[in-house]
Amino acid sequence: MRVVQTFTIPMSLCFLEGQAQFWQENGYELHILTSSAKSLQEDDLEVFGLQNGVKTHPISFQRNKAIWQSIINLEQLIRYFSKIKPQIVHGNTPKAALLTMIAARFKSIPIRIYEMHGLPLETADLKGKIGWWLIEKTTCFFATHVIAVSSSLKQSALQKGLVSATKISIVHNGSCNGVDAKNKFNPEKTTYLAIESLRKKYQLGKNQLIVGFVGRLTQDKGVQELYDAWQRVKQTHPNIKLLFIGEEDERKKLPKKLIDKLGNDPSIIRAGQQKSIAEYYAMISFLVLPSYREGFPSVVLEAAAMGKPAIVSNATGLKDAIIENQTGIFCQPRSANNLAEKIEYYLQNPNIVRLHGQAAQQRVQTDFLPSDVWKAKWLLYQRLVAESESLTLRNVPPILQTAD
Repeated sequence: MRVVQTFTIPMSLCFLEGQAQFWQENGYELHILTSSAKSLQEDDLEVFGLQNGVKTHPISFQRNKAIWQSIINLEQLIRYFSKIKPQIVHGNTPKAALLTMIAARFKSIPIRIYEMHGLPLETADLKGKIGWWLIEKTTCFFATHVIAVSSSLKQSALQKGLVSATKISIVHNGSCNGVDAKNKFNPEKTTYLAIESLRKKYQLGKNQLIVGFVGRLTQDKGVQELYDAWQRVKQTHPNIKLLFIGEEDERKKLPKKLIDKLGNDPSIIRAGQQKSIAEYYAMISFLVLPSYREGFPSVVLEAAAMGKPAIVSNATGLKDAIIENQTGIFCQPRSANNLAEKIEYYLQNPNIVRLHGQAAQQRVQTDFLPSDVWKAKWLLYQRLVAESESLTLRNVPPILQTAD
């Protein structure tokens, strides 16, 4: 059975990490479509296809609102669907998902899945909210099923009237791909020498405390609030460091004044984008992610797999990433003062940080194994195929609906 998954940019291919062999073993021929980010050394899409043994095809998606470009993309999608005749299309990320659902409906492809990874409309201005609502509503309308990557994201979509309750579900316990806590994010596989090498690189003392942030540097991630909170925290903890991992978001740039402050503060380390970050998680005491909204932040689960708890905003998507006072703590969204209080609390209570980190690690190892997420998606595919063909498959349970 042929399945096409689409993404706007190659960076999002991490959502499929490790899945290729699973789908092949279960009789699915996976095709991946996204834009092709070429550099002098490699083509990200082509490399992904070769490394994972899946078929790939470039579509010139762009993260802009150009109507003409969207029409070109629709034509590309329709032509590709006509050529390979997939039974299932699975759209990810807003731009690719919208065009994929429209093209798949035009070609009468029976199973059209939209995987919702977040709702930009939640933090947009009034004009943006209207535009994003129309995009999401249209995507959900043309989809035959919608997957929400977290329970709070599902609730937000329902409350905003984007989709009916019978059309949206959550696979397993949420997240798009789980977390590889056995190999990639396993503290037992992170060497002492690797951590010490990083400490030397950033001129850190052997026991110097480090607080970590992982994500795009953009307003929606709460970077301004984190910087403001840090100015208060460092007054009483002059030896600690704040580590930023991630690059600037070209779509929604931070003010230059704030970027300059981040770069000129000796208590802040900007490590930029890193392909391998397990050693960075191992080096920090805990993660801080004061975002305004998320889908389901994988970085919180990655840090948890490494035994690190998190301070996160009590907002969509983030609500599902921790268990309060067990695997992390909540801060108030958009409040630098409250965030500073929560960071202070963790700094003053290292034993609680350790206990929360242990509980977070256990939760990831129990509830977010990648293989469990893949199996849940496979069961969803099976059920949707059965429904589309008006068949009853044995031993296929109903779609998992997380309790509201």
